[in-house]
Amino acid sequence: MIQSVIKNCKSFLLILTVLFAFSGNSTYAQKEKKSASLSIQYSKIMKEYSFLTINAKSKGEKGFEPCGNLNFTVYKKDTTGVVADIKIGEIKTNKDGKAKFVIPAKFVEQSTTYKVKSENDKVYEDADESLTIKDINIEATIEKADNDYTIKAKLLSAANKPVAEEALNIGLKRLFGNLSVGGEANYTTDADGAVEAKVEKGYTGIDGKLNFQVVLPESEKYGTVIANINTAFGVPIVDKSTFNQRTMWSPPTKIPFFLLIIPNVLLIGIWSILTLLLFNLYKIYKSKN
Repeated sequence: MIQSVIKNCKSFLLILTVLFAFSGNSTYAQKEKKSASLSIQYSKIMKEYSFLTINAKSKGEKGFEPCGNLNFTVYKKDTTGVVADIKIGEIKTNKDGKAKFVIPAKFVEQSTTYKVKSENDKVYEDADESLTIKDINIEATIEKADNDYTIKAKLLSAANKPVAEEALNIGLKRLFGNLSVGGEANYTTDADGAVEAKVEKGYTGIDGKLNFQVVLPESEKYGTVIANINTAFGVPIVDKSTFNQRTMWSPPTKIPFFLLIIPNVLLIGIWSILTLLLFNLYKIYKSKN
């Protein structure tokens, strides 16, 4: 009897041990988090604002996947180690794992290190990324001489000193990107930090308005800097759309009248002939009876 009780107790303890092991593994699996990979880029639009573009990805079974709805805290990092990092805001990624954080103007200095950090998330492990940026400015104008236009730009440091040997792109802003101006893909600043490009004639725009851009693209030191030049000497776009006219390629509500009349006349004629034939057949049938 006693041996039977001891045997049953051992079996019960063994079952409890197995259940505890499985529950422990399940709890561990639930707490296991994904690793997030971060990348940040700095951009500045002259006379408007500066911002950080955050991109968060995680490696999954099908490759890298976006980390959606991931919260980040943005800091202005102290490189001296004297004071703590200054929190300047928070941002959350969208479904594509991307976020755009506009930097308050007071936190844009001659040289600034920004730190983006995510922590205590339920799905992803803590992650952070830092980026050091030197402030730089683009002064861009468009000048007219002898009925010709020329875009002139200068690249200047925060101390208002020229920055040489940097590549600038000069283009006309279009829907899917910039159209190069002056026949060159990029221009290199000279000792005065200056470049210039002649504007070809014949550019079209709504009401003749054109938006030229001088861009310092994706520099490791300065990020991306954009200067806009808005003008109105373009060729006005003439709307030749026939959307509201009755044409073959118009919407169903604007179908041409002849397409409404002719098919209906043909249908009425065909059904009239068929009806007449059936009526005559019926008369023949009745006459035989």
